[in-house]
Amino acid sequence: MLEIKIDKAQVERITQLLSPSELGRAIRNAINTTATTVKNTAVDRAEGIYNIARARLIKTPAGSPAIYVKRATQSEQQATITFKGGAGAKAGDRPGLQNYATNKPPRKRTKGWKPSYKIRRAGTSIVVERGFYGEGKLKGQGIFERREGSKNIVRRTGPGIKQIVERREVMDVVKREGKEIFKSKIVEAVRKQLEKRK
Repeated sequence: MLEIKIDKAQVERITQLLSPSELGRAIRNAINTTATTVKNTAVDRAEGIYNIARARLIKTPAGSPAIYVKRATQSEQQATITFKGGAGAKAGDRPGLQNYATNKPPRKRTKGWKPSYKIRRAGTSIVVERGFYGEGKLKGQGIFERREGSKNIVRRTGPGIKQIVERREVMDVVKREGKEIFKSKIVEAVRKQLEKRK
């Protein structure tokens, strides 16, 4: 989860230029536009590290958002970006391996063919030894694996959306760039409020 808010020193610097209502609107607008830009920056950065399709990174298989932005209001001048999923790697929204860079199954069954996947762009391809592509009633579409010495079949998944986007290598860049984005957005929001006076 990320929070976008303004600090007191920034408010004091721009208070002299605007009336209280203009100031409130400028801060709210700057926070909201920053939150949207920061969300997109997080997705871009995560997509650059992982082989996951962007469409799956931002939406669940059912089509609902995987990343939520609670926008700032006049009374609550803080925006919150929440990434779907739980605290642990096995909790929440976990994309199936077919959403990552995978080898596609041949049109005709080929003896000895096994699915493989590569989650991180800098990582190596991993073969699913007892794996196969499944569709339809078998828990949806994806890569499945028969457990060794068992009839049990499990659907193979990668890390959760929350774990992907909240990794340090993503968040460090997002937080650093977020501060710069907010500085430019607050200047732009103040300028717009001053232009409305004309």
